[in-house]
Amino acid sequence: MNVIAAVAALSLITPIPQQLDQIVKDGMPGVEMHVNGRDHAKGNAPLNGRVRVGSITKSFVAVTVLQLVGEGKVQLDGPVKNYVPRIEDERITVRQVLQHTSGLPEYAVAVGIAKIEDVRNRYFEPYELLEAGLNQPKTGEPGEKYSYSNTNYVVAGLLVQKVTGRPVAEEVQRRVLDRAHLRDTYWPSQGERTIRGRHARGYVLSDMFDPGSKVVDATELDSSQAWAAGALVSTPQDIARFYRELLNGGLLKKPQLDEMRRTIPIDDRNAAGLGLESTKLSCGGEYWGHGGTIHGFSSFGAATDSGRHTAITATALLGTYGDPQKSLKQMLDVVDTALCK
Repeated sequence: MNVIAAVAALSLITPIPQQLDQIVKDGMPGVEMHVNGRDHAKGNAPLNGRVRVGSITKSFVAVTVLQLVGEGKVQLDGPVKNYVPRIEDERITVRQVLQHTSGLPEYAVAVGIAKIEDVRNRYFEPYELLEAGLNQPKTGEPGEKYSYSNTNYVVAGLLVQKVTGRPVAEEVQRRVLDRAHLRDTYWPSQGERTIRGRHARGYVLSDMFDPGSKVVDATELDSSQAWAAGALVSTPQDIARFYRELLNGGLLKKPQLDEMRRTIPIDDRNAAGLGLESTKLSCGGEYWGHGGTIHGFSSFGAATDSGRHTAITATALLGTYGDPQKSLKQMLDVVDTALCK
């Protein structure tokens, strides 16, 4: 490589380490990132260490459901009650569940997730999560509006199990992880509370609703509290590869991928597809991906149609250290840098 080319290449990669340094300087314990084949880590995070990726799990579950749609086993615009009878409202469709327009209420606060010590060692059955959600006020009428609810993906996980006759974790493994060759990604076994292999420690407030509560180590916990809405463990490299493989057509046939990318507005920059969101880039165009938060970790994964791909994880739930909105903007800004420059 000649000197001019070397300087040009360096100019593309230096902003990212600087941005990651700033995130750590502003109080985040650590941050790790994968950008188009290059790994970065700052603070307490190892290069490409395993983390809990929270709601990024939803993209994997949505792909699994859409594969079943492509196989003619699930009707995307049919009533979800055909597969999960506990959802009695026949107006609620599978599409609405995947796109958060079902009106189904959120279960998380109802099961005590705000206080980690109340749920850290507790095992939740999926139907226990569903019932906790259904006992809350609904967020709207089916199809009326976008309203993010983890309960939707508990329903999606139960749908997969009903249609296939197998655990959703097994179906995600076979249909997504194996097919995309994601060797460092796994769904924790029942009762498993540690993170396998090389990983950072993650942190959270002992009471998420009390900014003055103490910070605790959240690395070990029973992720059944998140189940099909957020249980996966992965690495930035695997998450970035997953979204690239998805957009390249390696996991879904074109009709199902097109449906996944049919969006409705969330706000002036973001739109919701089926387990997938689009975000406008500062340089023009958009990226496709999903965010994920869970006790101890905050993550984002994304890719563009041109093949650029990235994923980032901070080793604390947003709001544990400093202003959550500032931390969120810092992470989204570095994702934008990775996909634009």
